[in-house]
Amino acid sequence: MKEQETKGGKTSGIDNPKVDAVSSGSKEDTKSISSFDVFEKCLIRAENLLSVHDSTETIKEITEKHYCDCYRAAVVLTISALDAFVRKIVISEIRKVVSDTKKTIKPELKDYLKKLLNQDKLLDAARNYNFLEKVEKAVKDDFETKSFQGEWKITSFLKMVGHDNIFSSVAVKANINESNLKRKLNLFTSRRHVIAHSGDYNLNQTPHSENDINKNYAKECIEIVRLFASNIHEIIEQ
Repeated sequence: MKEQETKGGKTSGIDNPKVDAVSSGSKEDTKSISSFDVFEKCLIRAENLLSVHDSTETIKEITEKHYCDCYRAAVVLTISALDAFVRKIVISEIRKVVSDTKKTIKPELKDYLKKLLNQDKLLDAARNYNFLEKVEKAVKDDFETKSFQGEWKITSFLKMVGHDNIFSSVAVKANINESNLKRKLNLFTSRRHVIAHSGDYNLNQTPHSENDINKNYAKECIEIVRLFASNIHEIIEQ
């Protein structure tokens, strides 16, 4: 079946390992898992959608529009995987920084925590010797109202926990162009917003037109995000 054309060419030289489909309700999901495990499990959902194309492409009843909606869902799930990954990393890193009394807390993190914890909460935490738990709960509650999508948010939150320029660090580690990495990630994040909020229609045109998408676009989205997240994971774990 011929795929529709779309913007965003195939990026060469990026490893995209094959991942078998897994059940979202497996027993392993009930255990404590790392930030990167959460990321990979979310990303597998996106790859599962692409596998629908491979397994049903000979069935005439399945139209290109069915496939295109799989691609759109894959883009949304991929950016959601990155969101969950960064969110969990930041919470974990804040806990590490706060619990290490020998480590200097960055001004950005100090200011953030001061806004979350008023004097009454700080006094209560000091009296009960549970400051770390108070911080973690306050951060998690605050993060419920935030997203971790897009260059600025990812950069800001990771800087807060000690990684001053995460895009530069990833670009150096992966030997890729930093500007291209930012551009691609912003492109896919923006497309995610258009899909989620506008049904992937160009509402600025009359009549409204549906944006084109194909399998290669969705695959590239997964590849770029996996490249970015896997390198962040390695940098954090160093």
